[in-house]
Amino acid sequence: MINLLLVMVGGGLGAVVRAAVTNSCKNLRTQLPIATLIVNLAGSFLISIISGMAIGHAFVSPLLVTGFLGGLTTFSTLSSELSQMLMNKTKLTLFIIYSLLQYGLCFAACLIGYHLV
Repeated sequence: MINLLLVMVGGGLGAVVRAAVTNSCKNLRTQLPIATLIVNLAGSFLISIISGMAIGHAFVSPLLVTGFLGGLTTFSTLSSELSQMLMNKTKLTLFIIYSLLQYGLCFAACLIGYHLV
């Protein structure tokens, strides 16, 4: 039961931080949904760092990894953004660039984090 409460608290805080990043990026003049890229990059890096350090700490993973980082990062928003780009034939290049940035940079960030721990 305590794990569910930790996930709930962490997830709520992560979602609030994601909303703050999204609001902060609204005035940026870019074709890329930069807020989603920022939260997914940060989440990918932090999940590897925290997972490596959380071994033996029962409450860290539910609170920070599943909860906070689960609430911070967003696969569904990324999927929606990519789908919208793909449906607009004039944004095919943007779709490819954004896909490569999201998957390539987030994977690299996670890999770097694991190597640091």
